[in-house]
Amino acid sequence: MRPQRLLLSFLALCPLLLGTTTARSTVALVPLDGGQAAVQGVHVLAMAMSPDGALYAGGRDTYDPRTPDQPNPYGLGSVFMVSRDHGAHWTKRVTREPSPGYVAHYPPWTDHTRWPANFSVSQLVVDPHRPATLYAAGGFPFSRAVRGPNHLLLRSTDAGQTWTEILVRHINLASRPPLFTNIVVTPANRQDLTYRHIYNVLGFAVDPHDTRHLYAGTDALGVLRSTDGGATWQYNPASPGAANHVTEQLVLDPQRPATVYVLVQDTTQTFLYRSDDSGSHWQKLWQGGFASGVFLEFGSLYMVRADGVFATRDRGLHWHLALDPRNVPGYVTPGAAGTILQALHDQQTGLWMIVTDISGAADPFSLFATSNNGSTWRLLTHGDREIGKGLALAIQDMNYGYKRMWFHDHGKPLILFTASDQDRLYRWKVSP
Repeated sequence: MRPQRLLLSFLALCPLLLGTTTARSTVALVPLDGGQAAVQGVHVLAMAMSPDGALYAGGRDTYDPRTPDQPNPYGLGSVFMVSRDHGAHWTKRVTREPSPGYVAHYPPWTDHTRWPANFSVSQLVVDPHRPATLYAAGGFPFSRAVRGPNHLLLRSTDAGQTWTEILVRHINLASRPPLFTNIVVTPANRQDLTYRHIYNVLGFAVDPHDTRHLYAGTDALGVLRSTDGGATWQYNPASPGAANHVTEQLVLDPQRPATVYVLVQDTTQTFLYRSDDSGSHWQKLWQGGFASGVFLEFGSLYMVRADGVFATRDRGLHWHLALDPRNVPGYVTPGAAGTILQALHDQQTGLWMIVTDISGAADPFSLFATSNNGSTWRLLTHGDREIGKGLALAIQDMNYGYKRMWFHDHGKPLILFTASDQDRLYRWKVSP
């Protein structure tokens, strides 16, 4: 029997193996590339799909010559990749850290055909009107000591051939005043800008109506806004995330150019805010224990929370449960023993995929799919019953809070990308 038939047979038996009968569905994943990784040696952290069909991805270079058989989980440099055949082949540009990798200072960034070695990408965004223009938001490599000047936001206008830095934020305590930044400095905000140091830009958005208008969500100064394509940035001390919060995600309403949604969190709670005047004033829409993301679709705003995916059609005033996880095996509502860590939705097929963290389970991280809005669910994999190493590792790594799955719907059939927790990127054909 061919490997694909064996795989499909295994998927059909998954509910029986788990002792459940509620997860029947036609959803299946078939590994592409012969089940091997499409990319090795890269810890992929972000992906973006261009309207012209190009795929962009970025992450950390994990190959360590000192331990060639064991990838370095923190990465020893930065990686930017491009694919023009739906992810089957990639062109990589790698910037290695200075040997031996753990150094006190980095050399100046002079080769702008590559990202700085100490840059760790958190989000890639393509200009909706200029496919050759893309942005890389990020900061210091995770789980590393702060070393050298950090790079927060890069832009390329030639499809990733060269890059420039458009959000500058350095502090030099020996200078007077001790500040070097292209954030607009005023007497009212000088103290904040001097003593609050940005380490990462985690959320980024481009206004589809005027692509000179940019938004950057930081981990110390809230949401910064630029109206001149990133030449200068405005800081609003009243912005969500400006005090003890981290800006996790930014969403712009394409039908209302001045409406911005921002998801922020502190150590214990998550908050959702909305601005109707491009970030000058903000209204709190929701606060709770955990929410992993928000997105807009056909006039509805969706929020992925611990106890389900909720939707609103009146911009956050009233919410309803759009995707009910209570039929997921082992899930206990309202989130007491189950949490949705990531949710993906394919508009064309109506397919939903969720990654769950079910407390008390032997392997808490699992991937489920539904094609009927949660009436029935299909278990695709979890730790000890995996359909492929790449998918299992991607699921297990979700507890670090990084996204590990992306849909690619420009080509047919639908493709799911999964990034392993250390050094590989896999492709799967989704059959709903």
